[in-house]
Order: sequence, then structure tokens, then C-alpha cells
Amino acid sequence: MTRILKIEARVERLAAEGAAAGYGGVEAAPFVLCRIHAEGGLTGTGITGRFLAEQVAALLQGPFADALAGEDARDIERLRRLLISRFNPRGGTGVFAAALSALDIAWWDLRARALGEPLWRVLGGARRRVECYATVGLPAFSEHTLAATCREWIEKGFTGVKMLVAAGGRSLEEDARRVRAVRRAIGHGAMLMIDANCGLSVAEARRLAHLVADCDIAWFEEPVFDNDIEALIQLRQSIPMPIAAGQMMQSLSWFRDAMARGALDWVNCNACYCGGISGMLRVLTLAEAHGLPVAHAGGWDIANAAVLAGHGHGGLLEVHAAQLGLRGLLAEEMAPASGALTLPERPGIGFAFRWEEEGGG
Repeated sequence: MTRILKIEARVERLAAEGAAAGYGGVEAAPFVLCRIHAEGGLTGTGITGRFLAEQVAALLQGPFADALAGEDARDIERLRRLLISRFNPRGGTGVFAAALSALDIAWWDLRARALGEPLWRVLGGARRRVECYATVGLPAFSEHTLAATCREWIEKGFTGVKMLVAAGGRSLEEDARRVRAVRRAIGHGAMLMIDANCGLSVAEARRLAHLVADCDIAWFEEPVFDNDIEALIQLRQSIPMPIAAGQMMQSLSWFRDAMARGALDWVNCNACYCGGISGMLRVLTLAEAHGLPVAHAGGWDIANAAVLAGHGHGGLLEVHAAQLGLRGLLAEEMAPASGALTLPERPGIGFAFRWEEEGGG
């Protein structure tokens, strides 16, 4: 009753709200929804974003769908190896890794629905409530609005706030003033993270880190170009705050090398990019083995909450202000309250999109 009958994929877009308009460039808005149809009316939903969305969708409902027709959707590891051996035997990332991520999330959703269990419990049931932090310090805000917005989200109960640096054409000194303004606004009990989105050289990142050294930064996220491991190691040895990276990295070997070589203090990972639920389980196990805390990043909290709740080494969940429009697309709501997301008891990953409830239209 779990033979794959059809795989659908479609490109959707998020409506930008307020200061999120234009954030991340023109490729920020698209994302891909993947839906697996199996015997007995069972379905599973997966998601990935955001780069080359049309190509990812074409791969899912073309070559992937043809290769998987009639296969048993429960055999997740076997089907992953089948796709890798046929379409990615040299270990590339890009479009293949994004498509596999969406498909893998859908497989796990379908498996949990077939079992009549919520996915967070199928994955281990470590916790039902996942603590959240909010990425709300967007570049378009004035310094005053930035500080007020971050304070508002802390007052909602979120464990911390993250703000963007190396954006908006500002100097390092201007960024430092904005960081200091946020720290004053939220007080000293809340976590404050800064994120350069891989936008600085080692020298620039080091300079900014020292300018805000007295602001108790919980982590400096993706500070250097390309998430280069050698550069991260150099920086980590010379700045007074923890480093985090990995939110859109697609290779398990990158996570292995970054952890083993001492490039990270926090591991950022995202099931929508790192190989789906199966890939993220591998990253969480690596992080556990290296004694490193985990903080999901890169958006798509709804697709990451179940694995963070299921795995014993699950960590913080990011709620991203640039994706607030996502909630309007959902038929089944999953929203944080008092700074945490409580996973639902309904079978599956926990969410569904309106287009699913409307018969895929």
C-alpha cells in the first residue's frame, strides 16, 4: 500500500512583507513543493528553496519520478542510494541535492502518515516543544526600528534574536553601532546573534567581531565568503565569540570536515538543503559526536521542526521574518507561541499546504 504512483513538484512564491521585501535578492521568494502520491491514497509533502527552483521541480517530476515509479516509498535509504547512483555518482550538490532534500522530506511525511503517527515521534520523540529564536534584524530597518523590533520579539518569549550585518551597503562601524543598539534594547539576558550571510573577508569579519566584542554575541553566523573551512578556522582562532555556519551547505563531508577541523562552535543545518530529514539526522549525529550545539538556520521552520524534536541532539529552531508570508499558504498551521513551537499530534510532518487540501490544484 505504499508503492509510489506519482511525484508532483511545483514552484511557489512567498509574498514579501514589510522590511523583508527585497531581502536576499530576487531568488529569495521562490521555493519548491514536492508531493508523493502512493497507493491507498497516501501522500507525503516535502519542500526546498530557493535557488534554481524551476530546475529542481523539473528534476523531481521528470527523471526522479520516472526512476521511482512503482517503488516502495518506505524504503527511504534504498531509494536515496538508487537516485544517487543513477543521477549523482560523483557527489555533486546543487539542483540534485535540493531535489533530493524535498523528496526525502516527503518520504518521511508519507511514512509517518502511513503509521498514523506524528513525524517527530517516529524520528525518536525526544521532545515535543522546540525552543525558537527569531531572525528579525533585517537590513532595511533603521537603527531605531531594528532595536524596537528585536526587543518586541524577545518580549514575545523568543530565546534570542538574529540580525543581519554586511548588508545594506553599511560600513563595519555602522554595523557595530546597530549591534550595540540591539543589545541595549533587548538587555543582557537574551541571546543576540549576528549573520553576515558569507559576506565578509576574514580581515573584515575579524574587525567587526572586535568592534562588538563587548556585546555578548551568542554566535557570528556565516561570517566569511563561501563558508570556506580554512577561513573559518583562521577566524575562529582570532575572535572572542563563537562561530556558526552551514545553513545551506549540501554536502555531508563539508559538515564532517568543518566539525572535525575545529571550524565551528555551533552547527547550522537545514533539512531543505542538506539532504532532507535523512541528511539532517546524519548532521545532528555528527554534531552530537563532536559535542557541538545545533541551531537550525536558513528558514523553512515548518520542515525542520520535526527532526529537531525527534532527535536527541536537536537544538534551536529559527523563525525567519522574511518568511512570515509562508503561514498564509498553510492549511494546517504550525506557529510558535511564547517563543517555542509545540509539535502537533496529527500524523505526518505536521503541516499541509492549501493546494494539497484543494486536490493539488
